Amino acid sequence: MLYHMWVRHHLRPGAFWSLPKGERTLLMAFTLHEIETMNKSPTTSGDRRGGKRGR
Repeated sequence: MLYHMWVRHHLRPGAFWSLPKGERTLLMAFTLHEIETMNKSPTTSGDRRGGKRGR
């Protein structure tokens, strides 16, 4: 997770660990959400038609 923060957002691990505990917790939650969103199937997130298929 720290690697992701460093590569995608340029937040070095030392800077992360120097933050207050609440901010670290919030950044970890946001990062987990971002990683989960990135890992979702492109067909699920890219289908904007809504409704059932085959109508």
